[in-house]
Amino acid sequence: MCKERGDKTTKMPKVDIHCKNSKERTGEEFRELHEWMDDPQKELGVNHRTLRHDLSYISEVKKKFGIKGVREFLRHIAEDYKYTADKWGKDCLICGKPTWHKNNYCNFCKKNFKDIIKIKKGEIKLKNSK
Repeated sequence: MCKERGDKTTKMPKVDIHCKNSKERTGEEFRELHEWMDDPQKELGVNHRTLRHDLSYISEVKKKFGIKGVREFLRHIAEDYKYTADKWGKDCLICGKPTWHKNNYCNFCKKNFKDIIKIKKGEIKLKNSK
């Protein structure tokens, strides 16, 4: 059975979560596949997806893990990118651009409007207003 890891370098699904999901879908964890895919994370963090997370690896995955492995490979990628898509879930209350981590304000507005607004608990308050 998969055990939770204490790795806090990312909030994307950890290997154990990928294993759990694979087990629920197929009856197999595909631990070796998920560990292989996420191994570059140790050095690259979230940018580990630049390696082993694209379609150019399908033939290699098929040779090592079979057709079920290819499906789990693709699902692993989808799970990682779902996390990223979810993080872009809000629009800036000032300019309307997408924000990261579901913040109410984009970095540009936080930086450039900090002198005229006070950002507190998702509300825009003018410094001189009550």
